Amino acid sequence: MPQGDKIYDDDRWLWYADQGHFSVQTLGDISYVYCRRSGSTHVFNLVSIEMLRYLSEAPRRVSELAENFPDMLGVSREECPRGFVKRIFAELDDAGLVTARPARQA
Repeated sequence: MPQGDKIYDDDRWLWYADQGHFSVQTLGDISYVYCRRSGSTHVFNLVSIEMLRYLSEAPRRVSELAENFPDMLGVSREECPRGFVKRIFAELDDAGLVTARPARQA
């Protein structure tokens, strides 16, 4: 399992959000996410929820997420730089909403 500060730059891991581990209640632009594993509720904005949804579709490397997420949102890379994407991802990880698994090596 990845550990340490550089885990988000390590392409040996695929990350995903298992929808069985959380539930989402949306009220306007704010979503409340209940994490069944921790028993905690987290408050997220539209961008964070979109990333959670994106990671629910399929496991992805953080590098892939950082590359594709701005396009998915329909914004430029200047409006959504890699550091911003990684920060949002780290918030989801800290909340226990994403899980890593080893990527298959070619």
